[in-house]
Amino acid sequence: MLGGFAVLALGIAVLTVVPRRSPLSSPRSSLRALAYAMVYALATLAFCRVLEGALLGHDRSPWLLALGDVIFITLSLFAWVMILAEGHPLSEIGIKPMAAGRLFLTLVMGAGAAAVYSFGPYRAVTTYQVHATPDTLVFALLWAAAGSALPEELIFRGYLMSSMDRRASQWARVVLPALAFTAVRAIRFLPGPHLTTVEWLGYVFGLALPLGLWWGLMRELAGGAIWPCLLSHFLLEFGPALAGTWPSPM
Repeated sequence: MLGGFAVLALGIAVLTVVPRRSPLSSPRSSLRALAYAMVYALATLAFCRVLEGALLGHDRSPWLLALGDVIFITLSLFAWVMILAEGHPLSEIGIKPMAAGRLFLTLVMGAGAAAVYSFGPYRAVTTYQVHATPDTLVFALLWAAAGSALPEELIFRGYLMSSMDRRASQWARVVLPALAFTAVRAIRFLPGPHLTTVEWLGYVFGLALPLGLWWGLMRELAGGAIWPCLLSHFLLEFGPALAGTWPSPM
């Protein structure tokens, strides 16, 4: 866990000491976005090893849930520090208004993705098969919003995809960030006592990669806005976290 905080602190120090000198849509900005993604990946690797029991539903002790709450807020702050340090207008990284038609279409796409991968956990919660406590509710909310959706959408669909605008084809803008997103997700949970290799491969190629591509396509259809991706990402993570399971393609 301490290693995760050290990686975040060192990454922020290194990346903010060297100021940006390029516009958002530039190769240099893409490299900086990938550097932030690498720092985030290493930190989440360290954090998720500690929180694996809570995230996969094997250990819901109050102290572990409280520790997770602190870590999730830290990850969200890291993403926000990245935005402040880079100094680009929020509209350039996808925090901007949307046309009503685009909003409706992409919200439907996002809700569909969340339903496909998280229907089981939501059903378990709504039919009272799972007993949610205030601790697990706060944990699930912070994990879905601050520990997953906000930092990952700002880094991948926000900063990284925006850095490729007008420089790469639409498919390259969707596919390359999706591969980076998949790589980060692949090391979030590694095969071990609670996760077999087959389950891990199913998670990486049956969930992380398709979602990375889907959310990238949503961002393109939304005219560069990331609001629908944020909402879809939150819905996909919240139900499973509350139910003590994880999104699954199976």
